[in-house]
Amino acid sequence: MNPYIARIKDLSNHLDPQVRSEMEGGFVDKKFSKGACLLRPGQICTAHLLVKDGIARKYYRHHDKEITTEIYFHDDVAVSLDSYIMRKPADVHIEALTDLEVTIIDYSRFLSVKKKYSEVMMLDKMFIEYYAVWFEQRLKEFQTMDASERYLNLLEKEPKIVQMLPVTIMASYLNVSLETLSRIRSKMTTT
Repeated sequence: MNPYIARIKDLSNHLDPQVRSEMEGGFVDKKFSKGACLLRPGQICTAHLLVKDGIARKYYRHHDKEITTEIYFHDDVAVSLDSYIMRKPADVHIEALTDLEVTIIDYSRFLSVKKKYSEVMMLDKMFIEYYAVWFEQRLKEFQTMDASERYLNLLEKEPKIVQMLPVTIMASYLNVSLETLSRIRSKMTTT
């Protein structure tokens, strides 16, 4: 588990029982079937979706091409942060890649609880910090690594992505063509 996520879980587990109960009172568990769309462009993202089981992805369409920007596994939070924070229509899709079980954390409910309790505000701040650090690292990888290095980095950091995802989505996530990904993978197995 990522050390930052461990800190967030630790803080969450040590909340006052009353605060925790009030915060979790707005949580709803829900299951989605593979292929279900959890967010579409034009909708406002009204919740964090905490993945309990399964895999989801965030992607957008550009020139009739799907570009995967994020992949979510157990304990990841699926959200269009831009839409969620700015309360504006999303320009991305969030899709269930497998049967999916999530905890839906409603924006309005969470907002009212975090205004009341500084500990919950700290949790929210930590989630946003975690996302900002992750995003900065991903951007750096795209600016400093070639396709082979990005693939090797992905293998090292997230081996489950390579094992569980269709190659089309993995290629999109790495921002390479299927042919390039195939060449990279072939080269890795022959060396």
